[in-house]
Amino acid sequence: QMLNQQYQDPFVAIVVDPTRTISAGKVNIGAFRTYPEGYKAENEMIDYQPIPLNKTQDFGVHYKKYYSLEVSFFKSSLDKRLLEHLWNRYWVSTL
Repeated sequence: QMLNQQYQDPFVAIVVDPTRTISAGKVNIGAFRTYPEGYKAENEMIDYQPIPLNKTQDFGVHYKKYYSLEVSFFKSSLDKRLLEHLWNRYWVSTL
């Protein structure tokens, strides 16, 4: 992510979380960018602090290197027709 963002700005990573999508019954989409190289938040302490286990599991050890973006999306009338067609054709496989 950081490498691509340096050479192809703007560069955004889009993530679809399959676990949260299945449990919520709707698509869970996230987007993020990395902070510039050497960035330090104003309130970040210099002293060593262990990474909280829940942050490591959710975001990995590099959780301080990126930030989330607000995500919004829409469905056009063509999208709606296509999704209805797919649902009508494949709904049985969701059982």
